[in-house]
Amino acid sequence: MTQLQKFAVCGAGFIGKNLVNELVRNNCNVNVLDRNTCPEEFKDQVNWITGEFSDQSNLAETLSGVEVAFHLVSSTVPGDESIDPIKELSENIFSTIKFLDTCKQQEVKRVVFVSSSSVYGLQETMPIPEGVVTNPISSHGIQKLTIEKYLLLYQFLHGLDVRIVRLSNPFGPGQSLFGRQGFIAMAIGKMINNQPILLRDSGKPVRDFIFIDDVSHALFLAGTKGKTTSVINIGSGVGYSLVEVVRLFEEVTGKSILSELGELRKVDIPVSVLDVSLAHEQLGFQPKFTMREGLIQTFRHHGIETLRI
Repeated sequence: MTQLQKFAVCGAGFIGKNLVNELVRNNCNVNVLDRNTCPEEFKDQVNWITGEFSDQSNLAETLSGVEVAFHLVSSTVPGDESIDPIKELSENIFSTIKFLDTCKQQEVKRVVFVSSSSVYGLQETMPIPEGVVTNPISSHGIQKLTIEKYLLLYQFLHGLDVRIVRLSNPFGPGQSLFGRQGFIAMAIGKMINNQPILLRDSGKPVRDFIFIDDVSHALFLAGTKGKTTSVINIGSGVGYSLVEVVRLFEEVTGKSILSELGELRKVDIPVSVLDVSLAHEQLGFQPKFTMREGLIQTFRHHGIETLRI
């Protein structure tokens, strides 16, 4: 990678903003496309385009002169049960095809797509390697997998260098405490409001949590490394049950945490832990933050006192 390399980031939500920060820290030239206006922190740092991902002119402006484009746009989350297939196809699949056509027109060399561990669905082998048969059980997972297939098709037909990052469960400062996804963020939101944390299936579901700083660095590596395989898992490779996460909350804060039990939903995967050996081999990626370290940083970001551990 050279300092002159130009990047595009489509979608500046929780992960996207942290990725932009990572690129800026590495002296990269960055175009950003997002429906929201540019935050103060990025003014004079990046070329920010405010608009919809589905708009052809926005895509053309964002991808002009770009060598590497990151696709982080999604209107769905893994826990969505009620779906509007026509709307979701338009917002996610059709818009992505338009994005890929624009990448071709603008001669973008590489696309990094942030997919999801939800494409794996129900698996017996843990941790889950990239080569297993995918079996998504949610609309979100099906759409992510569909986008993956179109990316690989454009790679086959047009030579586009494709990097598909199947991401586990990111958490950390900047994630919405009152959104639709992110168990840790939503649990912190409940804590702040002195409300019980919902533990589905008695807190038995197991997830692979990864701190956001590690995520943004992994994506940077996926965008800048030389030849790699097209599909790579990014996670911590360590599983925590939801009840174990709540216990960690208590250990880190020294407080008792309220919780309540709920039923497992049809779209909830009971156990999901990723095999991340390929990321280590091909990208040289190794998570720097333990779960405890990430939680401490996140709590402190939200003004929650932590014990000296």
